[in-house]
Amino acid sequence: MMREGLPDNSTVAPSFGTNGVRGTLENITPDFIAQLCASFATWAHRDGLQVLVARDTRTTGELVEGAVVSGLLWAGAQPVLLGVMPSPAVEYLSKKRGIPSIIITSSHNPPEWVALKFNDERGVALTKERGAEADKNLKEGSWKRTTWDRIQRVVRDENAIEEYKEVVRKGCGCTSEMLKGMKVVVDCGNGTAGHIAPQLFKECGAHVITLNAQEDGFFPGRNSEPTEQNVQDLIKSVKSIGADLGIAYDGDGDRLALVDEKGNYVLGDKVFAIAVGIIYEEGGKGDVVTTVATSNLIKEVAQRYGHKVKYVKVGAPYIAEEMERGVYATGGEEVGGIIWPRIHPGKDAIVSSLKIAGMLAKKGRKLSEVVDELPRFVNVKVKFQMGGERFEKIKRLQERMSGRPNAIVIDGVRLDFDDGWCIARASGTEDCIRIFGEAKSVERARELVELMKNELNA
Repeated sequence: MMREGLPDNSTVAPSFGTNGVRGTLENITPDFIAQLCASFATWAHRDGLQVLVARDTRTTGELVEGAVVSGLLWAGAQPVLLGVMPSPAVEYLSKKRGIPSIIITSSHNPPEWVALKFNDERGVALTKERGAEADKNLKEGSWKRTTWDRIQRVVRDENAIEEYKEVVRKGCGCTSEMLKGMKVVVDCGNGTAGHIAPQLFKECGAHVITLNAQEDGFFPGRNSEPTEQNVQDLIKSVKSIGADLGIAYDGDGDRLALVDEKGNYVLGDKVFAIAVGIIYEEGGKGDVVTTVATSNLIKEVAQRYGHKVKYVKVGAPYIAEEMERGVYATGGEEVGGIIWPRIHPGKDAIVSSLKIAGMLAKKGRKLSEVVDELPRFVNVKVKFQMGGERFEKIKRLQERMSGRPNAIVIDGVRLDFDDGWCIARASGTEDCIRIFGEAKSVERARELVELMKNELNA
């Protein structure tokens, strides 16, 4: 039975779910956050040991940080406060120092959202499965409670961001000549990239024009998610000043969107594909890890270099976890979140943008030219309403499809064909089932969606 005072999970993502816990202050309350973090510290065996804590620019950040500190102290852990910092920087510091971390960020979500992400000592986020013990501690109230004479002191290390900047400089080969002559518009979305990305681009010799670079948790410049609709000011700026490249980050600096020199918005799967090519050309070894919902564009680019794609469940923690298990060149998502494993284990939009800009400068190429050389696909997406029974319906489909050579049933059902693929998944946040179909033509993509509908209703 859930302990009194914990929020109703019908309105909140499961505790230690696919990528942390999220909601609003109405249901993710300070007392719940304290219990949540005490449970995490107990799971991580941090009695008397440190846990890194960082936050994004949201107005709720300091409030949530206080509750996180209370929970960690309660369980006997020592909080190390890093201040406002991009998620990839925290993941890097976790791995470098061998210390678990908690990131207070709702990433690309609206400003009123509250969320926490939990990483182990390798900088790898907890999946729902790995967080099961911490979740049990939370629901049973069985987290460790320290005594008054063993409460730790809070440590502040707000200069730690310099360690991250230095590893990015080294990993991207930054020099004052690297981007010399390149004109770049950088839209930081009022998020955590604002005091880092423009500086690094300037250090590399670029002429930088910034948009929304001031940290502001109300996100007055645009919504945090860098969709085409949300980055219209960036598109207009690139066109009006004749920039070579437009760059947009989300709230915590792990998602990237690009605008080419003509003002065309570049979708996240194409950004991912370009990054895959760069990584292999730099000598990356192994296959690519991505989710079952990712475009065949990534598979075809990997095949150009003699490699394959390893599919995992939807969610960044599953990608990072799989990459820790084997030798992989990279991992990422179709939303423009890309891992550069030679640098650190997290998705990093700042690194991705510097790497892509560096490739364009080195080869003397335009982004539109690089995009035009990528394989072309068309996708069709539909959803239909269905309540709690949607999970059972998908489960039955998985059971029927299990064993088929073209079926992947680890997360919903994906069916691969020579000329395309389709997938059906139950949404974890909406009362619906989503079906995607992708092919070289819109007609075939629609056929694949209908095929999956028929399989679902068989």
